[in-house]
Amino acid sequence: MGTMGTMRMMRRMAPFVLLGVACSRPSSPAPAPAASTPRASSSRPAVLAPAVAPAAESLSEVAKVAEEDLKTEEREASPYSESVTLKLSVSPPVKAIVTWGAKTVARVAPGTMDADIQRPRGSGPLDLEIKADGYLPYHTRLYADRSDKVSVRLCRNEDAPALFGYKRSVEKDGGEKKK
Repeated sequence: MGTMGTMRMMRRMAPFVLLGVACSRPSSPAPAPAASTPRASSSRPAVLAPAVAPAAESLSEVAKVAEEDLKTEEREASPYSESVTLKLSVSPPVKAIVTWGAKTVARVAPGTMDADIQRPRGSGPLDLEIKADGYLPYHTRLYADRSDKVSVRLCRNEDAPALFGYKRSVEKDGGEKKK
């Protein structure tokens, strides 16, 4: 490499070297101005801002709120059992059918809005669809790797335009799709 190649390499490496030097220096706080030395350009006396330390009370309050919000998940009664129970809770109380593909898995009615589904552990996910008259169909996926609980809230057809991402179904001829 000639002198030009060395210079070009040094120009390319300079930012990295400077960054390395800047990061390797220990940071030292800026010296506080002395209260006894008046400024030459100002006729007013120098006023030092008081150092503000975080309030210990506010930190303890934050810790208390964090402890209340964080809850550990319940341990499974028998994590090595061969089957799992998947609990599905549906609201509002209406007649609904829970299907897995073409198979009806459960029927829920106003008196019994919970469905318990028994599956072999590790048998793969269940893509469920919950259908009720006057409500949008609800699609959810349950996993059979552990026992689980899922709560589902159905949405009325009239409330659908207020949902984020909702698109009205339209037929090819431009008219609205009739149900």
